[in-house]
Amino acid sequence: MTNKSRLTIFTMGIAIITSMVFMSSLFILSETTTGDNNIMVFATSKSQEQTQQQQQEQQDNESIEIAAGGGNFTAPLTIYVPDNIEANVGQPVNWYNPTEVGEPHTVTFVMDNNTMAGVVSPLSVSNTTTFTALPPNSNNEPIVIPGQDGTNTIISINARTFNPTVIDSNGNVEFMSPNANYTIDGTEKYVNSGWFLPNGMEKEYPGAGNTFTVTFEKPGTYNYLCILHPWMTGSITVR
Repeated sequence: MTNKSRLTIFTMGIAIITSMVFMSSLFILSETTTGDNNIMVFATSKSQEQTQQQQQEQQDNESIEIAAGGGNFTAPLTIYVPDNIEANVGQPVNWYNPTEVGEPHTVTFVMDNNTMAGVVSPLSVSNTTTFTALPPNSNNEPIVIPGQDGTNTIISINARTFNPTVIDSNGNVEFMSPNANYTIDGTEKYVNSGWFLPNGMEKEYPGAGNTFTVTFEKPGTYNYLCILHPWMTGSITVR
């Protein structure tokens, strides 16, 4: 074999070895890059899952808003929007009054039919009791029905419908402040929001509020109505 042939074979060998080394480097680089990409994709996917989970948890805990009434001077509405919803245990549900006129509403849960309350309340008082209009000299006075045995009957607004009120399982009555925030544990007999009106219009009924917020401790279906408009009903299914 001539020197020229030996040189050619040697050169070809070097070229093959170089090519193999280069290809091997590419393979290793590819594997490393692919592995890194897999890790990055996995990390990104994991991060997305966590973000989605956090967003879902946040949504599950966000307050659900329900409009009580609505409409305008011509046609005020007597409906809840939405009237049937689903909520999670511990998730706040808030009612507000968006009506353009001073039309009051209530959110009233009557778990015991014996606790159903009327809007007006007849009360017996001594026939010597006198009443003073507020403001003085304004055009109003109470309804007074003459009675017997030294008593009269007056007709007033029922405090248990006008004020936020809870009657517990033992029949104890608790009055709450306007715009009450209450947690229903499922043992109550009666839970009432009191009268609430659009912002700024509660002054038409001193002592009324604008909103009512409830959270539920137990799953179940909770039906409610507006005491002032008994055909106005709603339902909450708690998961």
